[in-house]
Amino acid sequence: MKKIISIGLNIVFWTICACVIFMIFSPVNREVEIVDGIETVTIEYDTMAIYGSSIGILIKMILYYFNVCFLSRFIDQKAFGKYIIFLLLSTSVAFLVDYLKFGFIYGFNFFMFETFLVNIWLYIFFVGTSFVHLMVLRWQKEEALKQRLKEDRLAAELKLLKSQINPHFLFNALNNMLSIAEKHQQTEVSSSIAQLSEMLRFLLYATGDDLISVEKEVHFIESYIQLNRLRFDEKDPIDIRFTVDPTVLDKTIAPTVFIPLVENAFKHGISIYEPSFIHISLHLEASELIFECRNSIVAKSKNDTFTKEDSGVGLQNVKRRLAILYPNKHSLTIKEEQNTYEVILKLNT
Repeated sequence: MKKIISIGLNIVFWTICACVIFMIFSPVNREVEIVDGIETVTIEYDTMAIYGSSIGILIKMILYYFNVCFLSRFIDQKAFGKYIIFLLLSTSVAFLVDYLKFGFIYGFNFFMFETFLVNIWLYIFFVGTSFVHLMVLRWQKEEALKQRLKEDRLAAELKLLKSQINPHFLFNALNNMLSIAEKHQQTEVSSSIAQLSEMLRFLLYATGDDLISVEKEVHFIESYIQLNRLRFDEKDPIDIRFTVDPTVLDKTIAPTVFIPLVENAFKHGISIYEPSFIHISLHLEASELIFECRNSIVAKSKNDTFTKEDSGVGLQNVKRRLAILYPNKHSLTIKEEQNTYEVILKLNT
């Protein structure tokens, strides 16, 4: 419906412009003759002038939509210098061609200063109107994007609320298991359960905030790494490192931004049967918070139900979430070389 209205408005606009231009550039001869007391008016139109005006309207339309549809890409790229240069160049060419048509119609010795001046004002009007049209289209596009991001955010919040039902049940169940483990003095088990319970508490409550401190996110990642270490013996050929620049701890980020990437590294990068590693670092460069995660790529066992397609879905979710939370304020680089997988996430804080 909006497209039909837009087309209709364009047709009305150009119809009005055509009528005005015909009135200006299509002179008529008006003769009045009185025969037997009856007044007869004869109007003769300048056919060549009508053709010339039609060509002029066509040239102005081409310039108008050339600016709206083509030159607008320079504004999208913030290349304002190129936009101005190409706009002036295309306007000059259109104006020259438009004005030279008078030479073909009336002869090249033809020159009228009034016609020249009116043409200049007409081109200023059409170029200005096309620029306004361009700005309106950009505004509509930005508003549509904001509305879509708002809807996506609401959908993500609803999904998060639904997902909290399961962790809440697990949280209560773990507290019961913790009480049993402490009762039977199973120190290692009770310590692990307490750590997992604390992680679930973080997922339940901290993720409800728009922003949390990097320190909380780091603490969660450390707990996640520590729990995963319980799966391995000291003799297993596994190298896990997590280095954090202390200057990043007081920064704020959206909760659980880095955790899916860490989880993905543990799912695909660790094996007790062959040398494997996960190296994670978090540091600050200028105003960018940089998270790097490198891990080995190991073959999965036959009993492992986690597939590469599952990982692809997880990364797509991460990309979508970053697009919602950090529009135009992040970069995600993924590299896979031989047996090494690397993810670099940069956030403008």
